[in-house]
Amino acid sequence: MSLQPEPETHPVPRAKAPWPLKAESYLLFLNMKELPKGVYDKLEEAWEGEEYGAFKGGLGAVMIIRYSDTPVGPYDELILIPGNFTVPQPSSPPSTPIKIPKKALRIARIYVSQRTTTYNGRLNWNIPKHLARFSFSSPTSSSQSSSSLPPAPLTVRVFPPNSTPGDSTLPFFSCTLQPWRWIPSIPVNTSYVPISLLMAQPPCIAAPGQAAAARMEAEQGGKIDAYDISEKNEEALAVGTERWCGVELSATSWAKGCWVEMGGGGKGAEGGEKVEQGRWWPEGVRPWRVGLWMEDGLFEFGVPSEWKL
Repeated sequence: MSLQPEPETHPVPRAKAPWPLKAESYLLFLNMKELPKGVYDKLEEAWEGEEYGAFKGGLGAVMIIRYSDTPVGPYDELILIPGNFTVPQPSSPPSTPIKIPKKALRIARIYVSQRTTTYNGRLNWNIPKHLARFSFSSPTSSSQSSSSLPPAPLTVRVFPPNSTPGDSTLPFFSCTLQPWRWIPSIPVNTSYVPISLLMAQPPCIAAPGQAAAARMEAEQGGKIDAYDISEKNEEALAVGTERWCGVELSATSWAKGCWVEMGGGGKGAEGGEKVEQGRWWPEGVRPWRVGLWMEDGLFEFGVPSEWKL
């Protein structure tokens, strides 16, 4: 039985763990010595406190994922995993025996292009999802022709949720990925990765007025489209939770290397509306020049382990 009680009202369809997923994804490696300013959204700023664990660095990542099949439909995702954090331990042993890590990875920032996954990700695994608008310069590799040639360079841009295509708002995150042309893809299975991929997520903090907004949306019969990313409609989705969660993503994929070139990330350009630094994405995040381009990925986010302090 879960330690997390179900809310009385769900503003969007409920989809519990586990989640089998299909996606194309791009992995940008990081190695950060300290947390940058703005690493958390304003709603999750309390996670900076020592009671939520201390940042210990190590290998981190920025992940861009284009889900083609999930329990809640397709959507896009941008994830920031700064590295490892210490995990606060319960003052008394949990009622159900589980192994709680002393140190684990943490998703600090995450954006998605769909409302249903925002709500369920927070409730299922304490993943602090928020809405954003995504732009890709080309379709996924699997949706293109069956040519033996490698895919073309891909430019990814992620914008604040209130922006619209063609307006003057600049992206808060942008990069261009160039897949390696002459080195073939190899199969990748996270079961054989020699480092821990376990993530330990603190309880999510509810947006003020979330319960009332969820009730109002439910009473309206789910009239808001799942892909309506207006920021004004996010409050109902920003549900809070009461327990810590541990979850490990399992994945198999075909992977090849790619060159990574980071864009300006909202620093401003002539004719463009500047994005407030640190509001949507932290300052000073510099991935390595080399990343991974992963095609035909099969993922699973399982039922989490749960504990309270």
